[in-house]
Parts: sequence; structure tokens; C-alpha cells
Amino acid sequence: MSNYVVIARFDEAANRNIVRLRRQMEEAGFDVPEWPPHITLAAYEDIDAGLLCDWTAGFAARQTARVEVGLHAVGLFPPGGPHRDTVVLYLAPAHAKVLVDFYYAFHAKYEEYCTGIGWYNSISHGQPAIHSTIAVVPVERIQKAMELVMAGGVFGKAKIVALEVYTYPMRLIRRFELPGES
Repeated sequence: MSNYVVIARFDEAANRNIVRLRRQMEEAGFDVPEWPPHITLAAYEDIDAGLLCDWTAGFAARQTARVEVGLHAVGLFPPGGPHRDTVVLYLAPAHAKVLVDFYYAFHAKYEEYCTGIGWYNSISHGQPAIHSTIAVVPVERIQKAMELVMAGGVFGKAKIVALEVYTYPMRLIRRFELPGES
């Protein structure tokens, strides 16, 4: 047993826009995640990969359509813990009922494994923060980072088109397409 993360991947247009913004952020000297653009659904500790992949495959197969997401805002996770001089800058998807229901429904199984690395995404440990990380930004450079985001062309609608299961640290295990147009 090991640690795993399940992420919701965006459609190609949204993915391309976020990748372009991340590249600009990196060129400006900000730390960007190595993960592909996504919304983290859950992170698990000490769960069997086969069980998690089976659950994720079944969950994806039960969906009737791709989930539309409104990427209309940005947010910051404040400094804390060992990161006292930086914030995490993220796209804040609108918490439309369809997205929240999708997110919570995914947690209907295996929530007891969302401890430690998964606490921030857990529905039973507090308030999950549904987000898509853009970069880690030094506090004194927030203004510059926000200028890049505002000019970055990332705001608008996106669709969740697939779920992916990764090891933690990051290695893709399996991808599960959601029904809908390709």
C-alpha cells in the first residue's frame, strides 16, 4: 500500500491556457507545480491501488456528462507552517452545485484514507478547498503574480473530461475518461 492522488483533468483548451500561464509564471521566477493542470479530488494514504482504481473507474463510468467548471476567480492559501514567506496562488472554480456534488460524491468511498496528505481535500476533516494550483509565490511578489494571472487568459469555462490516479509523489497510474464529446 502507498499514497495516491486522484485528480480531475480539464478539457484541452483550458489545459493549454493554464499551461501557458504557468510557463509565464515560471519565466517570471515563480515556482510552478509539475502536476498537469487539474483539480485535486482526493489524496489517500495507505490504500490499495487496485481498489482505488476500481472505484475511480466505476465513478467515472457512472457520470452522465462532463462537468462544467467556471474558472472565474483566483485565490491564495496564506503563508503557514514551514512556508511562512510564500502563498499558493490558485484558480478558484465557482462552487456550482454540479461541481460540489461531483466532488462530494467522489468522497462517498475511502474517505477514511484521506488523512495526512489528503486532509486538505477531505470532506470529513473540515472544509475542502476546491482549487487548481497555479504557482507558489513569495508574499512580496503577489502583485506581479496577479498581473500575470489577469493577463493570462485563463478565466472562463472549462470542463472536467477525465479522472487520473497518480502515485504520490507524481506518477500516472491510470486515466478514466468521462462521457461526452472528445
